[in-house]
Amino acid sequence: MIAFLALPSSRRHGLTLALLAALCGLVALSAPPAAAAAQSSERFSYILFGQGSRDTTMSGSTDDLRHARTLRRGAEALLYVRQGGATYVIRDAGTLRRAQEIFAPQQAMGARQAELGSRQAALGGRQAALGADQARLATRQAGASPARAAELARQQDALGRQQDALGRQQDALGRRQSALGREQSRLAREADASFRALLA
Repeated sequence: MIAFLALPSSRRHGLTLALLAALCGLVALSAPPAAAAAQSSERFSYILFGQGSRDTTMSGSTDDLRHARTLRRGAEALLYVRQGGATYVIRDAGTLRRAQEIFAPQQAMGARQAELGSRQAALGGRQAALGADQARLATRQAGASPARAAELARQQDALGRQQDALGRQQDALGRRQSALGREQSRLAREADASFRALLA
């Protein structure tokens, strides 16, 4: 990826950037397509479908997902795995049950993160509504008499205090979301190790 910075510079600096961009383009064009295909075939991908559900637990590409869906019979539980250029379809009930158990903590954590995200969104909506009220008050203050402007300023201060309180709540939720994100990362590492051991 090439980033262009808007910096005051000489023509020589601009020419240098242009040459670097061209060189990067040539390097990208000269990369053999076979290498990209080899990396893709070596990648470990999986899609896990639960019984009777359209929900999936997955790590892979949209192509993997499309292919896995074509292999699924109706709404059956199914595990699709692509590794080292080979594709496996697993329908064994015991293996599927164990795979679901491995990913259950992550799914529960995802639900907690989604619930927290909904609360953050609701707070954001309240903050936006307060901001709109503050903007309307500011417009009214502009043409108001001194006495009326002072009253509107007091209302503006009250709205500002409410906005600050909502901001503190949003910060607290953000800290909780960060903590959940770290926990989710830990669970993902554990699940990946357990899942690979199950497949092995």
